Amino acid sequence: MNKKEFNSRVVSVTTDAMTAISGKSLESTHNWFGTPVTNVFIYGAISERNMERQLMELKGCKRKTTFMSDLSVAEWCGWRSLLYTIKNVMKSWKDDETYIAEFVLCVNWKAWEHSARGNDVWAAFYSALYEGVRDLMYDYYEGDDKKTSYLFEYLD
Repeated sequence: MNKKEFNSRVVSVTTDAMTAISGKSLESTHNWFGTPVTNVFIYGAISERNMERQLMELKGCKRKTTFMSDLSVAEWCGWRSLLYTIKNVMKSWKDDETYIAEFVLCVNWKAWEHSARGNDVWAAFYSALYEGVRDLMYDYYEGDDKKTSYLFEYLD
């Protein structure tokens, strides 16, 4: 897959995720399980700490990126910021399987996070995004057994 095809697929993945919410609005979320959070960086830090705890419990490893807080800060700022962040991460880190695997995992965990918080529209958006991003990376890494295996093992 060449750069142009990859970039086209990234746009398609984000468009499909927006389509999955059937025109519903992605309202900026400024609370954590009903508790108002008045600072974007605190919101990002809460999400990051939660991700770090889960990563240690489930995989026994530490995070390598700030992708979870990047997604949280972007969603606080609105869906346009979020789409920009997603596209930027995908295009910038596509060749680093360790970073992109963590990004795909963060997208999946954001779906679960929003589902647990009762944010059904956000959960549907992130669920569709997860499937698209995961499939895109498997397609992009096709033929590279090392990267495909790493992605599979990390996400499993």
